[in-house]
Amino acid sequence: MAGLGKRLTDEQIIELMNQTGVTSVQDNDDSECVDDVEAFSYIDSEVEDNLEIEELYDSDEDVEYFPLLEPESDESDEYDEGDGAPKKKKRKIYTSTPIKCRTPAVAAAPATTSASTSAAAATATTSAAAPATTSAAAAPVRRGRRRQDAELPPVVDFNKTSISSRSKFRWSCQPQYGHTHRRLSRNILARIIPGPAQEARDVIAPEETFKLFITDSIVQECVTWTNKRIEFTAPWMQTQSKKATYGPTEAKKILALLGVLIAAGQQRDNHLSVLEMWSVMTGCPLYRAAMSKGRFEFLICCLRFDNPETRVERKNQDKFAPIRKVFDEFIDNCTRLYVPRENLTVDEQLLGFRGRCPFRMYIPNKPAKYGIKLVLICDSSTRYMLGGIPYLGKQGTKQPRSGINLGHYYTKELTRPYHGSNRNVTTDNWFTSVPLIADLMNNCRMTLVGTVRANKTEIPHEMKATKTRLHGSSAFLFTKEMTLVSYVAETSLAKKKLVMLMSSQHTQPNIAPSGKPEIIEFYNSTKEGVDTFDQMCATSSCSRKTRRWPLCVWYGILNAAIINAFIISAENRARTGIKIPQRRTFMMNMARALITPWAQIRLSSPVLSRQLRTLITTVCDLPSAGMAAGSPGTSFSDSNSPLVRCADCPSKSDRKTRHRCNKCALPKCPRHVYPICGDCL
Repeated sequence: MAGLGKRLTDEQIIELMNQTGVTSVQDNDDSECVDDVEAFSYIDSEVEDNLEIEELYDSDEDVEYFPLLEPESDESDEYDEGDGAPKKKKRKIYTSTPIKCRTPAVAAAPATTSASTSAAAATATTSAAAPATTSAAAAPVRRGRRRQDAELPPVVDFNKTSISSRSKFRWSCQPQYGHTHRRLSRNILARIIPGPAQEARDVIAPEETFKLFITDSIVQECVTWTNKRIEFTAPWMQTQSKKATYGPTEAKKILALLGVLIAAGQQRDNHLSVLEMWSVMTGCPLYRAAMSKGRFEFLICCLRFDNPETRVERKNQDKFAPIRKVFDEFIDNCTRLYVPRENLTVDEQLLGFRGRCPFRMYIPNKPAKYGIKLVLICDSSTRYMLGGIPYLGKQGTKQPRSGINLGHYYTKELTRPYHGSNRNVTTDNWFTSVPLIADLMNNCRMTLVGTVRANKTEIPHEMKATKTRLHGSSAFLFTKEMTLVSYVAETSLAKKKLVMLMSSQHTQPNIAPSGKPEIIEFYNSTKEGVDTFDQMCATSSCSRKTRRWPLCVWYGILNAAIINAFIISAENRARTGIKIPQRRTFMMNMARALITPWAQIRLSSPVLSRQLRTLITTVCDLPSAGMAAGSPGTSFSDSNSPLVRCADCPSKSDRKTRHRCNKCALPKCPRHVYPICGDCL
C-alpha cells in the first residue's frame, strides 16, 4: 500500500480475517459488528502511515475514497460565514488522487449518530442537497463565480412544523399539497378563444383597426369642444386672409391632425419644432399635404375634450374630469375588443410631464422621472393593453376603497372583467400583499404571483435573515392559499441580495434547472407585459411637449391605440396567412390613410398653389383635380362648339380651338395641356 488511496486485495483481506478470527463483517448483532470493526484498526493505521500527503479524517464520519478530476470541498471551506464573501482558493488538478466526499443526505442510510442529533437541535440548517420536499429531478450545473458542481442548490430546512410572524400570521414549513396531488381547480383555465374579439376579428387595414379604439364618438367629442374653444379664441386672431387657418374644425380635419401626430411618431420627429417639421428641406412631405403649419399649431392649442362650463364642478368630484369621458370610452374599447390569454400583468406607466398637475408623480427609476402615473393591465404574451386607471393620489380615487390599500384596490379593479376565469396576475411589490392574494383566491377565482416587500407584517423574521444564508439558497413557507419563497440571489457583490415572492399558483418548493426557484422563473417570464408595452410606446411616441396635462394624457391614449391596433392587425393577418408588416410601416400607412380624406378636400380649394397640389396628389396617391372633375376633353371632330381663340396663345397668332378645359372651361388649343390646362394642375 505504497500509493495514496490504494486498497487491499481480496486475498490480503481474507488472510487478515483468518489471523484475527473474524468470520464476517456483516452480522446482525451490533456489538459483534463493532468488535469486527475494531479488529481492522491496525490496518487503518498501517494505511495512514503509508500516506504520501498528510490528511486528518474524522472516524465518526462516513467517508469514501474515489478519484476525481477536481476536488470537492465543504461549503464551510468555500464561504466565509462572517461577511458572506467567497474565499479565493487555488485550483488543484488531480489525475488519480482520491479526496474525501460526504455522502449526500438524500442518498445516505438512516443513522443515529451524534452529527444528526446536533443538526436536529438547530433552528435552521442549510444543506447542500435539496430536502425531501424538493421535487427537482436533475441537478443543475452551476457555472460562473461559484464552483462547478452537480449538486442541487441549497435549500433552507426549518426544523419546525410552523413559523409565525410578528402579526401572528402562521406559516407551515411543509407543503400543504403532495407531489402526486391532482391539479388544483384554481389553476384550470376556463375555455376561451384568445385573441381579437368577434367585432375585431376580420379587421386588417391600419386605419380601420385604429378607428376601433378612437371611435367616431371620441372624435366627435373632440370636434365639439375644440370648436367651442375656437369660438372663444378665433376672434382675437382671425382675419379675412387667415380664415382657413383659424376657422372651425370637423371630424376629417381632426383625423388628419391625428395622422400628422402618428407620422411624427413614426419619423421620430415629435421632439422637433413645427418650423422644422414643415420645412421643405428637413420635414416629411406628409405634414404639408395634411395642413399648413399655422393650422396645426392652432388646432393643437385649441384641442379640448370636455365642456368647460361644468368643468369646475366636476373637478371637485374627480380630478381627472377634463379628459375622463374620452379616457373611459377608450379603455372600454380596449377591454371589449380583445380576449387575453392565461397570464396578465399589472404594473405602472409614467407619462412624462413637468407642467402643473395636481397628481403629478416623481418616480426616480423611470426615464421621465416626473409625470402622470397610469396603472395598466396587459396580456403578458402579446403586450396588448387591456385596461388602465389613472393614479390620482391616495384621496383621488372615484370610489371608496373599503379600508384596503391602493395596490389592492387597483389590482382588483383592473382584473374585474376577468374574475372567475382562473387567470393568473403578475405584480410587483407595490401591489402584492397577503390580503390581496386571499381576496383574489376566495372571491375572484384568480391566482397571483409577485414580489413582496420584506417589511410586510406577515413575513417571518426567519425568512429575512441573510447572515447565515449562502448565495443561491432558497427558503419556502406554505399555507393552503399561497407559497412564500426567499431567495438569496447569486451576484458578484459581497453583499447578499434577498428576493422574496408570493404565489398562489405554486404549491411545491420546486427548483428550476437554472438553480432558481420555479416561482422566480415563472415571475421572470410573465412580469414584462406592461414594461414592454411602455417601451413600445416610447420607441415611436407621438407625444409632444405641452403645458396642459389633459393633452399629455391624450398623447398617451394615441400611443396605446397604435400599439393595440397593430397587435389586432398582426394576429388577424397571422390567422389568415397574410404577411405582417413592420410596425413603422404600419404606422406610416395608418397616417397616410387618416390624412387622405382631408387632403382630397383640400384639392378643391381654388387658392391652393400648383406646387402644393402636386405634392398632395403625389404623397396621398390621388388623381389630379382636372381628372377628378370630369371626363377627358373632347376632340376637335366631336365638338360642336364654335371656334374660339386659345386663351394662352398670343392674339397675333390667332390660333382658334373648339376644345375647352374640363375645369375652368377656358378655350385651350392642343399645343397646351390636354385635357386640362396648366393653371388647373
